[in-house]
Amino acid sequence: MIKNVEMNEAEISSEKFPIIGTHALATCFGILLYEENKRIAIVGHCTSDWIPTILKMLNLIDDEYYYFKYLVIPGFYSEKNDIYRTKLKIETFFKIFKTDKINFEPYNDEYFITYDEKTMSYEFLFDSRVGKFVSEKNNYIKK
Repeated sequence: MIKNVEMNEAEISSEKFPIIGTHALATCFGILLYEENKRIAIVGHCTSDWIPTILKMLNLIDDEYYYFKYLVIPGFYSEKNDIYRTKLKIETFFKIFKTDKINFEPYNDEYFITYDEKTMSYEFLFDSRVGKFVSEKNNYIKK
């Protein structure tokens, strides 16, 4: 089953919903946190007002030790015109935020998003069981 994250929300993968993602990334940003050892993914969908979504994402993390990989995916329009430098601000947050139980490092693997021609926006799905991006469509954009 697939869990789809709506705008200004955050969700965590589960056994029932191992595939998680978001859609309608036009001027918004998708954020992925992935804990490879525990096979947990957290996805957020935010606007340039990104702090509330990040707080929702952090609130989904329990008291165990986590070493997350993070990835910020700008929407179709935000990819070339990020006037508030939102992507940079979110990435900077993850570079400097650390606790005794949570650490973050950039997600440096290849990833795939899809383009929805009707809405002129990006979307992505991530399978937390295998740590890979997946899609129900054939219009992949390799990043």
